[in-house]
Amino acid sequence: MISRFTEWAKAYGDIYTIKIASSTAVVITSPRLVKEYLEKRSSSTSDRPASLIAHTVTGGHNIALARYGPVWKSLRRTMQMFLTKEACNRHAPIMRAEATQLMYDCLKQPERFLTHVERTTASVILSTTFGFRCPRYESSLISEFFESQRRWEAVLEPGAHPPVDLIPVLKYVPERWASWKTQCKDIRRRQQKLYLGLRDRCEERIKDKCRNGCFLEDVLDKQEKLGLTREMVGYIGGACMEGGSDNSSIYLHAFLCCIIAYPEVQAKAQKEIDEVIGSHRTPTMEDIDNLPYVQAIMKELHRFRPVVPLSLPHASTADEMIDGYLVPEGSMIFMNVYGISHDEEAFDKPEVFMPERFLQSEFGTKPGADNTARRNDFAFGAGRRVCPGIQLGTNTVTLNIMNLLWAFNWKPAKDPVTGKEIPVSADNFTHGLVTGPLPFKCEITPRSQAHIDLIRSEYVAARSVFHPFEQELSPEDEAFVATW
Repeated sequence: MISRFTEWAKAYGDIYTIKIASSTAVVITSPRLVKEYLEKRSSSTSDRPASLIAHTVTGGHNIALARYGPVWKSLRRTMQMFLTKEACNRHAPIMRAEATQLMYDCLKQPERFLTHVERTTASVILSTTFGFRCPRYESSLISEFFESQRRWEAVLEPGAHPPVDLIPVLKYVPERWASWKTQCKDIRRRQQKLYLGLRDRCEERIKDKCRNGCFLEDVLDKQEKLGLTREMVGYIGGACMEGGSDNSSIYLHAFLCCIIAYPEVQAKAQKEIDEVIGSHRTPTMEDIDNLPYVQAIMKELHRFRPVVPLSLPHASTADEMIDGYLVPEGSMIFMNVYGISHDEEAFDKPEVFMPERFLQSEFGTKPGADNTARRNDFAFGAGRRVCPGIQLGTNTVTLNIMNLLWAFNWKPAKDPVTGKEIPVSADNFTHGLVTGPLPFKCEITPRSQAHIDLIRSEYVAARSVFHPFEQELSPEDEAFVATW
């Protein structure tokens, strides 16, 4: 669908409509039109399309999918209040400690690098949001979250269920003939058990005067003033997990895939890191300002393989004229992030991963390109629906990218029979609402003994940072921590 939408943009222009039964979908593939329509007219383009599936699962409490109204405004205001740059900086110690464990995990079990990344991003969000960390991928909270998330993303995929929003009578089909109803009940049960259970545990920790400074402690303190129900509080934490854990791990997987597929990019980044940081210390967030090529890699990755290539659709609440076209009330509006970032008129060789383009121009565009309203963060949405966790997510991936480049050399794995390298392709990605690289293997080598020694000593030092977030570990997790 992504490539088809982009092909149609080339044929029919930067804005076109698709009729789906009686509904209208509008596809925008232009930075100028994103600015003009989704941002300047955000008062009438900030709704989400009606989704019986989403409402059945979340009760309208998932901020990413909630309809525009009082509930969404309360959720949004709360997240904006507590996810500021300053608030995120308060969590720097636990974020750095989790990033240190990722290096240590890759050192001890390099073959499990994909799940190590998933553990790290999930534990960062669990720690900063709910105040609980997970020291291993098999920790129950992580396994429960990723299983629930896989089912949730699957049921949201276009075509995964009958068109109940287009043909409302389908919602009255008995459950024995409507498997989607059973799926929705199962996912809702899983989400409520996880998100509301974590909220309850956070409340208990506050009562026991064992605070550790997590985001939800502040939310619970101001719950009544913010007009939040207890279920809304739980789903605020859940939204942080879904956006900050799943999307961040996919982005880091894509990063590793690309630096293996493009070894010259990896070499240039490591040269820059060696010159700025050296091998006597690990990277810190302050280093990124002195690493322009690493910054360019991150921008190019958002351009090259956006995690949500069509963004989440907006819905219009009023008729609007745009570029001479009438967009009727009730239309779905897709921001074609992939099409915008693969526009051949704006980018040289858009299908090539080439961070250098962002050293040559602010937006990575070629000379003479129209940069009207262009920006580098379309991957985070537009208008009032921009992701409120952009700062926390950016901090997480930035620190881990610097660390993984600093610590290890990443190469294709070798076939155990032939001894030949198994190619890693940056084109071998999934297609859907969320896209990421298909599972791949690689060979991970520490860059020197000095790097190994420093990773080990930093991990030992990180144990004191972990302690306040390990108050309720399972016996299995406690045994892991004691021996790992």
